[in-house]
Amino acid sequence: MPTFEWPIDKTGIINSALSQTGDNLVPVADNGSDEWNTASPAYERALAYMIEAHGWSQATDVRPLQPATNVPSDDQYDTAYVLPSDLVHLIWVRVSDLPSVYDLLAGQLIINARGGPDQPVPPNPAITPAPVTIKGIFSTNADPTFATPTFVVALTTFVMSGIYRGLHEDAAQAGIMWNSAKALLQEAMTRHDQQKPKRSMFNSRITAARRIRRPWPVVPGGWGGTGTPG
Repeated sequence: MPTFEWPIDKTGIINSALSQTGDNLVPVADNGSDEWNTASPAYERALAYMIEAHGWSQATDVRPLQPATNVPSDDQYDTAYVLPSDLVHLIWVRVSDLPSVYDLLAGQLIINARGGPDQPVPPNPAITPAPVTIKGIFSTNADPTFATPTFVVALTTFVMSGIYRGLHEDAAQAGIMWNSAKALLQEAMTRHDQQKPKRSMFNSRITAARRIRRPWPVVPGGWGGTGTPG
């Protein structure tokens, strides 16, 4: 049996915020009350802001893309791909499981998946585009039920900011809570990343060479420290 309420859903987070601002709780979602009508949009906007801000494990996914029917207007790329409608932030792109140069244009991903821009348009004979996969942050994966406790505290504090601004019309207190929520968001990022496997730090050869004490060059006999004959 957990010793604290976990996991917690949207209504639970909103009621947690309302209780801390001294307002009436909502018995059910979408009950038409001023409390819900103020806190619910604050929750949605804050959650979107937080999800885009970091590569949270619960919100990220790897997905294949399907080629679009049009040819990219930028002739440096040979294939356009349709981006998922729930994509919030793109993290990486791979062609045949390898990193590749790409760009974003007119709401599409454009990339060389048919051999490059030197191929005729359309290719003759036809060339099947190489498989393209992306890793990104997706809104459909944003449910805070699967987030960390610190993430939930930050989200609750953002909702409190919205309540102070909307219900209480207290812009000063709303600003204080917003800044507190941003600090908690940074803490949530750190705690989230502590769960990931540790990676070896990149060790530059130049940096490594600077750590080694090198002997002073030998000064030819008969020369002084100023570079003039002694």
